Amino acid sequence: MQYFAKQLSPTELYTTASSLLVFTDLDGTLLDHDSYSFEAALPSLNQLKLLKVPVIFNTSKTFMEVLELQKKMALQQPFAIENGSAVCIPADSPIQHEQLSPINVGKQHWKIKTFGPSYPDICQYLSVLRQQHHFRFQGFNDMNLSEVELNTGLAKYDAQLAKQRMASEPLLWNDSDAQLKVFTEKLAEHNLAVVKGGRFYHVKAKFDKADAMHWLNKVYKDHFQRSFTNIALGDSDNDLSMLEQADIPVVIPRKHSPALVINHPNSCQAPHPGPHGWHQSMQQILHSLLNGA
Repeated sequence: MQYFAKQLSPTELYTTASSLLVFTDLDGTLLDHDSYSFEAALPSLNQLKLLKVPVIFNTSKTFMEVLELQKKMALQQPFAIENGSAVCIPADSPIQHEQLSPINVGKQHWKIKTFGPSYPDICQYLSVLRQQHHFRFQGFNDMNLSEVELNTGLAKYDAQLAKQRMASEPLLWNDSDAQLKVFTEKLAEHNLAVVKGGRFYHVKAKFDKADAMHWLNKVYKDHFQRSFTNIALGDSDNDLSMLEQADIPVVIPRKHSPALVINHPNSCQAPHPGPHGWHQSMQQILHSLLNGA
């Protein structure tokens, strides 16, 4: 894996590192698919922090789930939630955009940009579709807290955070592939899309993880008046567009199914699933950056 061609001086190293953005999926990528642990990736996360390289979560998780994770990782970076349905930036960050709206959680102040219908509007339309076409599915809005715990493997508190949604609905599809095709067509008529994640289908705006990556890249570019290289890491179908449109895509293999196949000249596959593979791949990229190897 060779992305940087020569040995860099400390000044060149800082300049090169300061032009990197790391966009990462969470479940099955930075977080272990079964335990949700990120411990194996901590050495690389800490190294990126020292290099001042933003690690930008680009995830199906909710705003509240990401806040909790950033707290555990001692991070406070911009992020994209609910499969690109919205982006969030700390209110005190120099990285800002005129379309952002304030959102406060306790003493934490953030700004958010949502790219599609609200969660109540999505749930209302899904209810109409189910009545009209008798689709068989179960969304988070249909589940009580215990059912969310059961279907996600999350602890009770984390399941509560997962139910606090803004702009997308995860659902279990219990119908045929033919009905899924009709369902997808009906959603498209309402300017909505359905994407498959690791455990659920997600109904959301057509704005996806790749769109969120490009939107945030432009915000960084406009602020710093320079170009940035996008490194992207992901493992699921809903990461595909982000990976294929990144400058350096890393496919994280899945524990329980074959790895994604992408068409990209700079793509690589991590040697292991989850945070262990995330760390190893990031070390390869940073080694190329540090040593020109």
